[in-house]
Amino acid sequence: MSILISCSSGSSGSHDRKSEQNSEPAVSDIPRITAAADLRLPLQDYLLDDRQLRDLDRARVVLIDRCMRGFGFTYAVRQPDADHGPRSATERRYGITDAADAAAYGYGLGERDPALQKPPPRPVLRADAETVLFGKGRSSIKGRKVPEGGCMTQADRSLGPAAPAGTDPGLPQQLSFRAFDLSRADSRVRAAIRAWSACMARGGHDYADPLAPLADPALTGRTDRQAIATATADIRCKRRTNLVGVWFTVESAYQKRLIDRNTGELDAVRAANKARLRAAGGIGG
Repeated sequence: MSILISCSSGSSGSHDRKSEQNSEPAVSDIPRITAAADLRLPLQDYLLDDRQLRDLDRARVVLIDRCMRGFGFTYAVRQPDADHGPRSATERRYGITDAADAAAYGYGLGERDPALQKPPPRPVLRADAETVLFGKGRSSIKGRKVPEGGCMTQADRSLGPAAPAGTDPGLPQQLSFRAFDLSRADSRVRAAIRAWSACMARGGHDYADPLAPLADPALTGRTDRQAIATATADIRCKRRTNLVGVWFTVESAYQKRLIDRNTGELDAVRAANKARLRAAGGIGG
C-alpha cells in the first residue's frame, strides 16, 4: 500500500498550539482502506508494541525473582495470555474495521475479549518479602542489604538506562494522543465522519461518530441480531465513505509533523527503548 503524505515542516522546539490546531497538513494519494489491523502510524517507530512490552515484562520478572531468591524468597508471577484484545494498535483506532469479526461478534472480540481472560494470580508475600521487593522498611533482611528501591527497582536498573535526563519517556504516547485529537478535528476527517454518520442513519443507526457504537451499552458485550446488524452496517459505511483511509492518512500527516518538531527527544526515547530490549533479550528464563 503506497501512501504519499506531504506536510509543511516546522522548526524544532516550542510552537504555538493554537496555530498547530488551525493548520491542516496537506495530504495526497489517500488509499481506500477498510481493515486497519495491519496499518502502521509513524509514531509507532518510537513506541513499544505489545510483543516488546511482554518481552520486557518477562525479563523484569526473571530479574526480580533472581534478586528475591538471594534473600530466600521467590517471585513467581505467571505472565498473562498474550492472545487477547485487538490485534494491533490500529485495528480499532477508528472504530471496528474487521468485517469477519463484525459478522461474528458484533462489536465484541470473541475469544480475544480481555473480559474473558483470568488475570494471573498475584503472589502472596510476607512482610520481609515485601520489604525486599519494594525496598520500603528495614535496610537489611536476613543479614543482607536490601537494594535501593528493592528488587523491583534493581530489575529496572539492570534492564538498561531510562531516557536521558530531560527527556520524557511518555512523549511518543502523548504525541500520539495529540495527533489523534488533531486529526479528529480536521475538516477532511470531519467530512468523512459526517458521510459515515449519514450512511449509518439511512440504515436506521443513529451515531454521530464511529467510536460511539463501541461505547453503546445496547451493543457492547452482545452478539445478538441488533449488535451484528449495526456492526456490519458500520463496516459497510466505512467502506463506502473510505473513512479509515481518510482518517489514517490525515493522522499520519499530523504525526509526521509532530515528529519533525520533536525529533531529538523522540530519538532519545527510541534509543533507550532499544537498549532495554537488548538487555531483556540477554536474560534467560
